[in-house]
Amino acid sequence: MQSWDSALLVYRFLFALLRPILAGLWVCLALGSSAWAANAIQLSAEEEAWISEHRGQVLTVGFDPFSGMDSFMLRGKPLGLLPSLLEDMKLQLGLQLRPAEVKNWDDAYTQFLQGKIDVLYGANVTPEREQIMRFTRAAQRYPYAVFARRDASVQTLGDLDGRTIGFLANDFVIEQLPKEFPNIRFKQASFDDQAAGLRALTQGKVDGFVTAGGGIEHEFLHQYPSLSIVADLKAITSDMTFAVLKDQPMLAQIINRYLDQRQPAIELLAKQAARNYSRKVLRLSDAELDWLERQGEAVVGVAEDYLPFDYAHAGEYRGIAGATLQRIGDIIGIRFKVESGSFAQLLEKAKHGGVDVLNLAKTEDRLPYFLFPNAISTERDIIIGLKRSAPVQDVYGLDGKRVAVIDGFWHEEYLLKNLKNAQITKTATIIESLKLVRDGQVDYLIENPTVAEFYINGLGYTELVKRGNTSKDSFIYFGVSRRQPELAAIMDKVIPLIQFEEMKYLGMQSVPSLDNEANRQLTQMVAALLVALSLFLGLTVYIVRKLALQKAKTQFLREREHLLYTDGLTGFQNRNAFNLILDEAQAQPLPLAVVVADMNNLKRVNDSLGHAAGDALIQLFADCARSQWPQASSFRIGGDEFVFLVPQRNESQIEQDIEALRQRCLNTPRTLSQGREEACASAAMGYAVRHSAEQTLTACVGQADQAMYAVKARMKKRASDFPAQL
Repeated sequence: MQSWDSALLVYRFLFALLRPILAGLWVCLALGSSAWAANAIQLSAEEEAWISEHRGQVLTVGFDPFSGMDSFMLRGKPLGLLPSLLEDMKLQLGLQLRPAEVKNWDDAYTQFLQGKIDVLYGANVTPEREQIMRFTRAAQRYPYAVFARRDASVQTLGDLDGRTIGFLANDFVIEQLPKEFPNIRFKQASFDDQAAGLRALTQGKVDGFVTAGGGIEHEFLHQYPSLSIVADLKAITSDMTFAVLKDQPMLAQIINRYLDQRQPAIELLAKQAARNYSRKVLRLSDAELDWLERQGEAVVGVAEDYLPFDYAHAGEYRGIAGATLQRIGDIIGIRFKVESGSFAQLLEKAKHGGVDVLNLAKTEDRLPYFLFPNAISTERDIIIGLKRSAPVQDVYGLDGKRVAVIDGFWHEEYLLKNLKNAQITKTATIIESLKLVRDGQVDYLIENPTVAEFYINGLGYTELVKRGNTSKDSFIYFGVSRRQPELAAIMDKVIPLIQFEEMKYLGMQSVPSLDNEANRQLTQMVAALLVALSLFLGLTVYIVRKLALQKAKTQFLREREHLLYTDGLTGFQNRNAFNLILDEAQAQPLPLAVVVADMNNLKRVNDSLGHAAGDALIQLFADCARSQWPQASSFRIGGDEFVFLVPQRNESQIEQDIEALRQRCLNTPRTLSQGREEACASAAMGYAVRHSAEQTLTACVGQADQAMYAVKARMKKRASDFPAQL
């Protein structure tokens, strides 16, 4: 063992020694920046003569010093796409191009117009500028981003109509925005730099701020957590051109030659600049940066049977987790080597250092071996059974039930700890588990909803449905070996930048489709019928009719299930649905406001005007509530009783909402019965706000109900206003 450890230390030392040399050689080969490639750019004789004439001259380049990945400092070194481009131009063309000393974009623009700067980088082409400048093609294009305050009513670009928008001084987007979005009229405020504009936004002096992207938008979100990006303006891009004054056509022509002929190398430079900038934005520690430079590589284990998250193909990690890990590598510059096998095999290797990263659940027994960065998916596992199976409230409803558990998965230990009479049937794969449930050999299966959807739809097991939820943290994590703490810390910072739904879409495209058992059986049956068509035509007609009847029956059952959970009068969910999804609502974002409403005077309307008028009054109140809370989960749980679950609302906000709903009802009269005056709906409403997971939703509903009855009591003391308000 000691000799092995010594050999390993020697190997790591040699690798650390040679790695910078190998990396340098790779860059030289990739970029063609070695000495013998200096004449790779094809130039005309006139262009070569111009370069020879100006070879010793230093040409200054003005730019926006706050432009994201184009120019930034990392560990005291100037980095970015622009310095890399200028260095590559020097090697390829022999031109001495150097960044100018500028304070901000307005300063760079002004000095350029005054002739103090030779080249301007990042200026967009406009008709006015073309009268005095010559532009090259764009080295890169960055969409403009629209910032707004998280707590403001501005959630889209259209919400800025009639409001004040901040811009950088002399930014071409000031003129371009009205051209691209003519229906948005705004007041303009100009700022010398992005920091001043964003501060003004946080202080409420402007309602939005528009600036170019290029990665810097992510840094702004770190610096100003109260802000969010409400729109990416893909129709308006910041074109990173090189501009010269009108009297320098040859210089623009030469730079254009470089941009045209070095496009693959420029893409490599941009990719490396983006990775370095991500390291700056994410504020990686020195230890994390050293790990990336020294090692930058990890072994990832890919389970053979966990579609659509894990799929190994030709040495590539595919699926949702694979797409996520690929995005992590692209953002920060980590190389992942794939090792596939069964989950149990990979888990053992990971425990002993043979695998660095593994997609697995976060459990107590794994904490000694793994560090768990942020979850890549926050979906909680669901309980799957046949349509005819009884609904289950969390795993405690599985006591005494037969449950299929894949060997090595965390569900076995969890069930044994939490159930008195756990009846577990171990399986080798999820397909085996689903078949056991489908065939009635076990009652239920616990699985991630995305995985369950993929297999059930792919296999055609339409008789299997969700029958309950689990409350345990069953999120999808990458477990990182405790031998790699820097890697775990890096991944923890990168994962929040990645959108799960995008990774889900990409991952689904990269995994093989399943053999749909129902379709396969149908194909075999049709083939057999075609062979014997002449002899069994009558039987074929009978079978086809039977299948059509079964299909109609299945459709009928689906529609009946829909009717079971929907209130036909209001379109809201009914009490059945409310009882069923109580556990689902436990996982909604906090704070969660619960509003209980009891309509006023419904019985009086029914008795005096008829039940049709009462139904119209109920619909009127439902329409007003739907308009007030389009984001809420709305339920009609009784004749005149409603429950609304409104996410992301605290006490003061929900009080304002309730008052707004009352006013909306007052301002929305409707004729309930022919020949009668218009009337308005009203209701006694009480609320409670759930702030923590420890507070159950059931208790919160009870508090809101009590508050509603208190309001009801106060309202009864006041004289009613029927029929002006009902």
